[in-house]
Amino acid sequence: MFPYLFKIGFLELRIYSLMYITGILLTIYFSRRKAAKLGIKQEDTENFILFTFLFALIGARAYYVLFRWDYYGGDIFEMIAIWHGGLAIHGGLIAGFIAAISFCLYKKISPFKMGDIIFPWLLLSQALGRFGNFANGEAHGVPTLTPPSIIFRAENVFPQFWAQVLKTAGLNNNPESVSRLKDIAAQSPDGLAVTFMDKIYYIKEYFPWGISFTNKYGAAAWRDFGTLPVHPTFFYEMFLNFIGFLILFILWRKDSNIGTGKIVGGYLIAYGVIRAAVTFFRADDLMLGMLRAPHLISILMVLAGIGFLINARLRSKNL
Repeated sequence: MFPYLFKIGFLELRIYSLMYITGILLTIYFSRRKAAKLGIKQEDTENFILFTFLFALIGARAYYVLFRWDYYGGDIFEMIAIWHGGLAIHGGLIAGFIAAISFCLYKKISPFKMGDIIFPWLLLSQALGRFGNFANGEAHGVPTLTPPSIIFRAENVFPQFWAQVLKTAGLNNNPESVSRLKDIAAQSPDGLAVTFMDKIYYIKEYFPWGISFTNKYGAAAWRDFGTLPVHPTFFYEMFLNFIGFLILFILWRKDSNIGTGKIVGGYLIAYGVIRAAVTFFRADDLMLGMLRAPHLISILMVLAGIGFLINARLRSKNL
């Protein structure tokens, strides 16, 4: 984990920023060419991407702040201090969607056409962005010591379970103390026995591919779990996003698919499924009541995506 390429005084180039800049540049380059081929001005495509990205950034921050109002309420500086971390992709998608529709209506451009041109590259940008999360040591998963039966639940009980684990192990909730859990669990062949919700769970190495972080850069993963290996959820999502991008790219190459809404629908379904799956492993998901907010938003995305595909099918029959 190395968050920046270089740092000179207060000036630094973060890998996270570089990944998204790269994604935007790739999106502009390939989208301009496709748009020009289909009769859309190149400057309109550039402005659309930049305008949408700006509002998506604002929406991602606003969404995160809203769900963490207990922390941000009343502190205006922290609300806008995005360099301290705290962006939610679903908030960015919602705000970006509103901005995109508004731009297309103003410029009298088909939202279906522009969406089909842009969305494969949006998913590629998201894949690159997850590498930036790895560099920052954020958007991480729960420790790989967590039993699968705790991970795969619609209701997120991990915080309560984790508190019980620390209590049973006699550990304090700080990085240095938590880091000792793996050694404590290894003292017994069966692992550390933890009673939670009237059931006994054994803490041991369930998944061997976790990634550990140190305190060198104060990564969020280290602050949460010390040097315990955690699920590399940034890599899970990065890999799945790349696969989704390749599928959408195949559709994107065929000009007859542009303007139908098929690619937009494909994106909504693909990312909805991807994020819903990865969310089970995430340690930092925002909550909506007792449920994980990403699961609820992902369900809406999948339903909307199915609607786009049905609409595309009906439109093709009427041609």
